[in-house]
Amino acid sequence: MINKKIIISVFMLIFSNLFVFCTKKGEKATLPPEESINLQADNKKEESKNNSPESKQANNSEPIQSNATVAKKDNLEAQNQKTTEVKNITSDNNIVPIIPAIFKAENQSALSFLTNGRITNIYYRAGNIVKQGQILASLEDNNALIDVKTAKIDVDLKKLALEQQQKTVERLEKQFSSGIINTATLEKENNTLKTKELEYQSAKASLEGKEYILKSTKIASPFEGIITKVEKSVGDYVTAGTAIFQITEAKNYKIYAQIPVTYFSKFKTGMKFKFQEPISKAYGEAEIKRVVSVIDSSSKTFDVYAEILSVSEKIIPGVYLEIKLNP
Repeated sequence: MINKKIIISVFMLIFSNLFVFCTKKGEKATLPPEESINLQADNKKEESKNNSPESKQANNSEPIQSNATVAKKDNLEAQNQKTTEVKNITSDNNIVPIIPAIFKAENQSALSFLTNGRITNIYYRAGNIVKQGQILASLEDNNALIDVKTAKIDVDLKKLALEQQQKTVERLEKQFSSGIINTATLEKENNTLKTKELEYQSAKASLEGKEYILKSTKIASPFEGIITKVEKSVGDYVTAGTAIFQITEAKNYKIYAQIPVTYFSKFKTGMKFKFQEPISKAYGEAEIKRVVSVIDSSSKTFDVYAEILSVSEKIIPGVYLEIKLNP
């Protein structure tokens, strides 16, 4: 028991000396705070963990793995971009421009009367085939007929008066040669003859004017063709120039198209191209006969006329076609 007390006393003496020695001069000796001790212990554990072989290997491999992922992603994006470019190029190379066109006769006209009046007769309907010079419709022409008849009578009277005066002058010329009449009398009758001639010419001109008015009350076909549309009906009052018929020539059919200006360099006279009728699927080949080298300022297009060389089946005039250009 005594030995145990001695050992404890010696231990306390040694501990107190060490504690005093470790304390700075002039400062009160205190134990470090518990939080600081715990923090130092945690730091030591963290350092020990970081210095372990497993931690070093993990830290060294992490940036390598990140760089590899980035490089792989960049390569994948570059490959995708290259694939897209190839598809675009392939698609562009296989594009076949399709341009709308219409199959129609080169000569198409809107027919109208040359004077005002009320329609009394329409002799043809849409779809009828007519010949050149045939009367298609007429206006009320009673007054015009009366005027023509009156003008013809006036012409006949003026012609008769002229012929009589001519005979008078011929008779007086013989008398003048025989010395029966003087020069003044012959000149007077010659002047009368000239007046009769002018009156006759004036009557003829008046008759031509009346006949023109009568003719203006009728519409005649300017060429052989098909009536495509009738705009008015019997009984309608129309003014000069109002369209009554639409007529299409029954020959000289052409493919007509308004081509965008971007294709101006591709279309030349003599060039051949394929076309198709989208509904019936009829197809064929045509050759350009005329290129109108004037650009429409509003639509930015130019006109092209082509003649059909071959076609798989009959195409009706007026149908829409699709022009296919070589890529």
